[in-house]
Amino acid sequence: MKKNLLYILLIISVFSCKEKFPQRETVKDMISHIEDSIITEVPKIARLCDSLDIENFRVSIDENTSLYVEREGKGNVIVLINGGPGGTHHYFHPWFSRLRSNHQIIYYDQRGTGLSDFQEGNGYSFEQAVNDLEALRSKLQIESWTVCGYSYGGGLAQYYALKFPKHTRGLVLVNSLPMFENENLKSEQEKYFSLGEKMKKEDIIKTYLNGEINFNAFLYNLELNGDWKRQNYLKPTRNEMIRSALYEWVNDNDFNELMSESYNQYDFKNAFEDFPIPTLIIEGWEDLTWGTEKASIFRSNHPNAQFYQINSSAHTPFKEKPQVFFTILESFLFNLD
Repeated sequence: MKKNLLYILLIISVFSCKEKFPQRETVKDMISHIEDSIITEVPKIARLCDSLDIENFRVSIDENTSLYVEREGKGNVIVLINGGPGGTHHYFHPWFSRLRSNHQIIYYDQRGTGLSDFQEGNGYSFEQAVNDLEALRSKLQIESWTVCGYSYGGGLAQYYALKFPKHTRGLVLVNSLPMFENENLKSEQEKYFSLGEKMKKEDIIKTYLNGEINFNAFLYNLELNGDWKRQNYLKPTRNEMIRSALYEWVNDNDFNELMSESYNQYDFKNAFEDFPIPTLIIEGWEDLTWGTEKASIFRSNHPNAQFYQINSSAHTPFKEKPQVFFTILESFLFNLD
C-alpha cells in the first residue's frame, strides 16, 4: 500500500512539475543557422567523467578484451546501454547521477567503442555485444540488474532480457530501436532542416571525404550547422556540441556498418506478448528518428509495459526534460524493490 501511494504521488508530480531552463532555441523555432566557414579543429574541453565523482575501472571479459566501466551510487543496480551502433556512455553524464542516492549505476562502453578495447574477437556482432554484457554482470558479481537501453542500446537491452531473463530485474527502453519491421517506421530527421542547412551539410560531407577535416571536426561542423535538429528538441549548448564531437561517437573501423547489418538479422515482433519482466518504455514526443508514429507502433509490441511520452523532448528526454524523465524512471525502479 505504501509503495502504491508513493507511486501515485510520483506520477502526479510528472504532470505538475515544470522544468526550469533558460529560454532555449527549439527545432520548432525554425531558425536556420549557417557558419561562415568550416571549422578545422574542435576546441578542447574535458570529459564530463573527469569532473564527476565516479569510480572507473576496466573489466576483462575474455582473455583478449576488457571493457571500460564506471560505477556510482548504492542500492539495486541499473546498467545503462548507449546507442549507436558506435556511441559511448558519455552522453548519459551528468544526467543519470540523479539516481545515485538510491541505486547503483553502471556505465560502460561496448566492445569496439569509447574507452573499451577495439578487439573484435570473433567479429563484431549483436550476439557478441549481448554476451559481453552478461560477462560484465558475472564479473561484477551482480545477481540481477535493471537493464536500461537507449536508442540502439534498447535493441541490445531487449535481446539481453529475452536471453538472460533470470538476471534481468527490470527492462527500461528509452527511445529504443524497435527490432522489427513496419512500413510506417520512417525517419523524419530532416523535417526541420532549412534548404541552406541541407546544402551546408553536403559541403561539410564533401570537405570530410576530401580529407580536409578529421572526423571530430566533421561531427562538430554538422552540429553547428543545423544537424542537431535530427535528434534534439532543444538546441545543445556549444560545449555540449564540442563534447558530443569529441567523446560521444568513438568506434572501431566499420563498427556501425557491421553492427547494423548484424542486428537487422533479428526480429522481435510479438516476442514480448507474455513477457513477465516489468518493463518501462519512455519516448520523446518529438523524436523523429523512426518517425512520429514510432512510439505507438513500438508500444503495441510491448503490451504489458508501462508507457510514457514526454512532451517538448526528442531522442534524449533524459537531458531535455530530466525532472519529468527521472520522476517516471525512479517510480518504476522504486516499485521493483
